[in-house]
Amino acid sequence: MDLTKYSHEKVSDHVIRVVDALDVAAYLIVGEERAVLLDTCFGFGDVKAAVEAITPLPLTVVLTHGHCDHICGVDCFDHAYMNLKDMPIFEEHRDVAFRRDSLVKIHGLELDESEFRVIPDGILEDLPEDTVMDLGGVTLKLLMAPGHSPGSLVALIEEDRVLMIGDVCDDNVLLFDDHSSNVSGYMAALQRIRDLDGLYDHVLGNHGAFVFKKEIIDNVLECCRKILAHEDEHILTNMLGHTLYSACAVGDDMLRLDGKQGNVLYREDKAV
Repeated sequence: MDLTKYSHEKVSDHVIRVVDALDVAAYLIVGEERAVLLDTCFGFGDVKAAVEAITPLPLTVVLTHGHCDHICGVDCFDHAYMNLKDMPIFEEHRDVAFRRDSLVKIHGLELDESEFRVIPDGILEDLPEDTVMDLGGVTLKLLMAPGHSPGSLVALIEEDRVLMIGDVCDDNVLLFDDHSSNVSGYMAALQRIRDLDGLYDHVLGNHGAFVFKKEIIDNVLECCRKILAHEDEHILTNMLGHTLYSACAVGDDMLRLDGKQGNVLYREDKAV
């Protein structure tokens, strides 16, 4: 496997999905005057060169949160923006030994530590809550949605009616470590995004099929309600070395057996 390769495809008038060799997506939002790269994938190869081959516009890099599969290409750039509530996660996940172990757990790939890029100190600037960026002809709204991590955000483009949801909501939302919120806190943040329902038709993620039905948010909110009422499936599972419970029954592919999109994997103490 050539871990340095990137592919891309246009998914709306202003949005291009950039995908690394490990099937992790970033999103390039291109306006008339400038562009934003939302996340930087796992960090193999040169994501900056891949993006510059798509657009020559001045580029701003924004990280949706601090986990290693979103931040590790950031060293290709002079600086990037992230809500610094995720700084403790960023510091943990930029560590080469941590990233090497994560790659084994997630993809079963064992690489020498010398094959991992080093992320320098001082590369991040704080992204204030609910930042709005005018790119020229298109406006990017970056909205806080803590839960999966304390600094997690989603990105809304009303002109394209597109919501890029990061890891805030997907086939298996992880509330799995000390940095994640409890279910009720996550549910409140997700409900805020649900309340914007009239502003978007398309939901784009960073993992799996990348494209979700709008109903995924309602499905995950339903999971949260059932967890809090102790009415979920409560199926013991293991994810990335964490002992978790799945709100819904899933198959070997970790997709729901009832065919719906959206599930929550949570640590027992998060069910409050």
